[in-house]
Amino acid sequence: MNRIPVYLKKFVLKMGILMLIFTLCRIAFFAFNSNYFPNVGIGDFFVGMWFDLITTCLLFYPLIVIELFPNRNRDRKWFRIVVNTFTFLAFFFGIFMNLVDIEYFHHTTTRSNYGLFTMLSYGDDLMNQIPSFLRDYWYILLLFVILLVVSFWIIRKINRKQDDSLNWKTWQQTVIYILFIGLFIFIGRGGFVSKPIRPTQAAKYTDVSNVQFVLNTAFTVINSWGTVSLEEKEYFNEETLEKIYPTTFHNMETGQYEGQNVVIIIMESFSVEYIGALNESGSTYTPFLDDLISHSLSFTNAYANGKKSLDAVPAILASVPKLMEDEYLLSNYSVNQLHALPEIMNEMGYSSSFFHGATNGSMNFDSFCEMIGFQNYYGRTEYNNEADYDGTWGIYDEEFLDWTKQKMNSQKQPFFDVIFTISNHPPYDIPKKYEDKFKNAPSKKHRAVMYADYALETFFEKIKNESWFNNTLFVLTADHTPGTDDPLYSTDLGKVHIPLLFYHANDSGLTGTKDRVIGQIDIMPTILDLVGYKKPYFSFGHSAFHYQRGYTSMLIADKYLHFGDFHGEPWMISFQNESIVQLSKINNTVIESVDIQNHQDVALKLEQQLKAMIQAYNHALLTNSMTVEQ
Repeated sequence: MNRIPVYLKKFVLKMGILMLIFTLCRIAFFAFNSNYFPNVGIGDFFVGMWFDLITTCLLFYPLIVIELFPNRNRDRKWFRIVVNTFTFLAFFFGIFMNLVDIEYFHHTTTRSNYGLFTMLSYGDDLMNQIPSFLRDYWYILLLFVILLVVSFWIIRKINRKQDDSLNWKTWQQTVIYILFIGLFIFIGRGGFVSKPIRPTQAAKYTDVSNVQFVLNTAFTVINSWGTVSLEEKEYFNEETLEKIYPTTFHNMETGQYEGQNVVIIIMESFSVEYIGALNESGSTYTPFLDDLISHSLSFTNAYANGKKSLDAVPAILASVPKLMEDEYLLSNYSVNQLHALPEIMNEMGYSSSFFHGATNGSMNFDSFCEMIGFQNYYGRTEYNNEADYDGTWGIYDEEFLDWTKQKMNSQKQPFFDVIFTISNHPPYDIPKKYEDKFKNAPSKKHRAVMYADYALETFFEKIKNESWFNNTLFVLTADHTPGTDDPLYSTDLGKVHIPLLFYHANDSGLTGTKDRVIGQIDIMPTILDLVGYKKPYFSFGHSAFHYQRGYTSMLIADKYLHFGDFHGEPWMISFQNESIVQLSKINNTVIESVDIQNHQDVALKLEQQLKAMIQAYNHALLTNSMTVEQ
């Protein structure tokens, strides 16, 4: 009799195959995203293999219960069918998720989690995107099929080995079963630990910049399955917390734009990387935006409070940043009460509309807009002309903006409108009539940026002669930054550095630049300041005009990023596992890492601000207290 049961050998060999595939996926992941990981070493591959082993154990939990459970009849057909089915599911899920992130990581800079499935379940986003996915990422699908087919070809050869279950007594199989159950629990939890290992703990085994490299996407999805629960933090007492980070505001002054229209334009996937007026590199793909910035008040240190459109909408319209693993709109806190910008503007006598050229239901924006008080929502359905559909996301920017102008002309003034563009988004398609106009663009992405800028220019050209134009405050920003191949914009700074400008055609005083740190969550209180809202309100952000020095935070890739002013200069800390892992000085689009010991005063100040934000954020969400009694 063999010293090791054949059925056990088969089981372990299948695990080895999945481990090998995970290694191949990591190599492919690195090949496509190497600019995000300039300091990867051989040790990081071994750390990655440890997470692959953890993931394999998690995926094989059902198999160990079925396949290793004491059984002397493993050669029966029904048993083989059950085992092969669960094996297929484990391989399918593990391979698929890791291959998806080969490309998707380029846009989010973090491993995917369960929220990806929730996001794609809204509306028809998934079905609409399948054709473009197959067209643009066919090589990912081909690799997926190859890996799946080859792995099961090998598994079939392994399964041909004669089963020897009858040679092993039930008590012997029971001992093997108990030992492997214990071993799997030990590995699946991450070793001798009090709590199961979390993605954030990867920083213990590698440099913080390589955390996303060593992780396994199937692991991050499994780890985030279910709802994320926040925990109360008690870094400060209530009095100290209020001094460091106030969240209740009451403006008593009359705003300079009281009674005037307000329009927020959210540009899809815009980064300072493409805007010559902000990046100072000499390269620009946004001539119109560059010109508009010269006639606006522009913030050079403006940052997105998340990495997805799902993060941007609550940040801009309700001053809610992303400071937890789940996106706010996908979390169990998304039904909390909010006193958001649309509802407040309605109270002030404004009509309110949200314009988004995407398919209705996309990312659940239509439902969220209704919840926070928008009177009207206009999407692809309301546009009602499929001739201008881009085939993936929605209506091309130029056509949708022209239609938006017509709707705005018929609105009761004053109005509060939000316009969210869509064309600068994968697969970066533009109308065929403009392909020659932007043929000199270095890539499809740059071409889409140029088209989006051109569409914005035509929109402003058409509305500048409307009667309401000179009586309107425009706020232009981006939802998030796109993926990039430029190492300069692959940094923690570059991942969230966006444009933010305030423009009023009839106010020449609203011009120039400010280097104050500002986030998307500061847009709501700044607008309320400018329009003279006099009732108390709750906000995680602060008005850029009442608070001369600002700070803002976000959770990106299991790591808090906190930007703050210190003695008139912008700084940033990276914070993970309750400690600062990096302190950086900001110089326009460049960050310079500095020794914390030599700048303890800066580090302490920024850490206090971040901890105060986290404490206030967690408490407000847990207690559903993001409103103020009027």
